Amino acid sequence: MEVVCESLLNDTELLYEIKDFDLIVYESFAPCAPLVAELFDIPEVVINSNPPSNLDNSLYMVPFPVSYVPSRLLPFSCEMSFPQRVINFCMVNIFQFVLETLSVRSYSSLKEKYNITPDVSFREAVASAELVLFNGDFAIECPQPLLPGQIMLGPIAAESKPNPLPPDLADFINSSGAHGFIIASFGSYAQTIISKRTIDVLAAAFGKLKQKVIWKLKGYIPSSLSPNIKVMKWIPQNDLLAHKDIKAFVSHTGINSFYESAYHGVPVVAIPLFMDQFSNARKAEYFGIATVLDHQTMSAKELFEAIQLVMNEPRFKETSMRISRLMKDSPRTPLEKAGDWIEYVHRHGGAQHLRAQVFNIPWYQYYLLDVIAFLVAIVMLVVMVMSLACRCLCRVCCKRSANKNKED
Repeated sequence: MEVVCESLLNDTELLYEIKDFDLIVYESFAPCAPLVAELFDIPEVVINSNPPSNLDNSLYMVPFPVSYVPSRLLPFSCEMSFPQRVINFCMVNIFQFVLETLSVRSYSSLKEKYNITPDVSFREAVASAELVLFNGDFAIECPQPLLPGQIMLGPIAAESKPNPLPPDLADFINSSGAHGFIIASFGSYAQTIISKRTIDVLAAAFGKLKQKVIWKLKGYIPSSLSPNIKVMKWIPQNDLLAHKDIKAFVSHTGINSFYESAYHGVPVVAIPLFMDQFSNARKAEYFGIATVLDHQTMSAKELFEAIQLVMNEPRFKETSMRISRLMKDSPRTPLEKAGDWIEYVHRHGGAQHLRAQVFNIPWYQYYLLDVIAFLVAIVMLVVMVMSLACRCLCRVCCKRSANKNKED
């Protein structure tokens, strides 16, 4: 990314076009954007594709109470045990150290090289964003505090009004009758992670179902597939999840799949593959909308039984629909809310009135280390004074006792 940023900062034609912009809106994984915004003193709005509990959000001073908010890199629920809290604490602090050592320092060197407000650190430049908008919803996330300029939009990728399905896909679904259908999708990188054994297990389990199965799959495809399985390289996932006849979703629980299934009230068989997918799967299980399997060890029988469980056990569908109602109970869609806030910042030339004082104080004040040091010093001073007073009193008493003994 550092090379990409340097290329951008050397592109004089592009920078000339950008310099007169009124506002820069960028995704949080585009760290070059704050450098450009700082270069031309343009207000910026960050759209984060993850919820606030993502660890890199410390750059935006998002409050992260590790005692009850699990890291998205750990498969923990909202209720952590003592060992889990220890691991969570260590993970968050190790990540912060790595982020500071590898990422922040490299971009700080770019600021110095191109003389971009050298008196402002890269951390300060990133934190100067007027607003941070999060792709997330506390209906399916662990609640945590946010600052006034940090807004939860809801699931950005989920759409309440699905598009019509292609005719061949609609006919395939209609042929399922009362049994309905399920979909299976494991994201864009599944073919690089899932083994042939796992794909064969999936195919064997799907073949036993009465439901039709729409399976997004690229790369290796089993030679013999049951007639109830339709393999596609791409599927209109949001439109399928919104369909009235869908019964379950077999998913890797990537962030968008996690939110889309919850938004549309579809129970999930979660088979996470890497990174935050384990955290999403654990939360889906914690909130009661999913059961979780291990892709490396699961058998066709276990997968078949898991699908039957989420389809036939009423609690999964009831909980999924309750969470869906919570997520949909808003007068504005997530994209409309994003537009509202971006226009708000544009109209007012920024949103500095929403910025907490935390952005302006050093780290030792944030953690109250100066207050703690002062109170410790006061206590020590009181203890020392009392100790000296006691010593003096003892000496006086001992002296009087000695004089009295001499007189006797």
